[in-house]
Amino acid sequence: MTRQLEDVLAARIRIKPFIHKTPIFSSQTLNRQLGCEVFLKAENLQKTGSFKARGVSNFLATREAIADEITTYSSGNHAQATSWAAARHQRRATVFMPEDASPAKVAAVKHYGGEVQFAGLTTQDRHDACHAYAERTGAQIVPPYDHEAIIAGQGTVSLEILEELPQFDALLLPTGGGGLCAGNAFTIRSLRQTTRVYACEPTTADDARQSLESGTLTAINFSATIADGTRALCLGDRNWALIQQHVAGGLVADDPTIIEAMRDLARYLKLIVEPSGALALACLAANREQFAGQKVVVVLSGGNINMDTYSTLTAGEYAGSA
Repeated sequence: MTRQLEDVLAARIRIKPFIHKTPIFSSQTLNRQLGCEVFLKAENLQKTGSFKARGVSNFLATREAIADEITTYSSGNHAQATSWAAARHQRRATVFMPEDASPAKVAAVKHYGGEVQFAGLTTQDRHDACHAYAERTGAQIVPPYDHEAIIAGQGTVSLEILEELPQFDALLLPTGGGGLCAGNAFTIRSLRQTTRVYACEPTTADDARQSLESGTLTAINFSATIADGTRALCLGDRNWALIQQHVAGGLVADDPTIIEAMRDLARYLKLIVEPSGALALACLAANREQFAGQKVVVVLSGGNINMDTYSTLTAGEYAGSA
């Protein structure tokens, strides 16, 4: 057993008291529509509305000491998870979010007790502002994705999947900075070597796919997509090392296909899922011939979305929708 797998198994024990074991759903209608057997791991029903609660919980549980104030940078879901975890540890949280952050995610951060500071539009803008703040104040940074404890925490998703589905052909994971993809890719491939893992991205934010195709870590200049949780311009270095080793390839879907996946989840399973959360299902729909007749697990990574925005998108009023 590798040290990395040991880290994931240990993370499962550490975070179990604090998180939900999320359900896996299926739909005969989706199966017929997509031509394969689809299983949906509903991390949109996780604490704080996304898988991010896993990594943050494990990160803080592995610290010898937690500073009086913690800080992070995020488009939203990691910010919520950090604020939630800080409150549980009776610590202050200051989070750096993009100027165009989802109002629902900003409101949720404040609901959990976090203080929001806005910093530019890119991941690098938020990273720089957060690190400058930590240097100035002594606040402890909770990395959003490129840290061993974060990666191990996210990898616990696969342990839960395997408890219910011991054998399946493919695992599809929404991919931004790569923590969810990296953690679950090496976990699944360590325990089920025949299962293929795919990194799923918006068409306009496909740095992971480009990296996998070129064999070199590749950054993009800007990502314009409704899937705000996957707008990272480049994978984290640690994540890339694991993704390069364990991921079979990259899949992409455009915004209209993502919206249709959101609609399908509402129609057939009565699930409200944000665009980033529906991304892997959208990628399956866009590449259905590749998975014909197979057993496929799709991770729904989050459900944090303003209801007015959700209604606009799923009602077909979005300019890019079909």
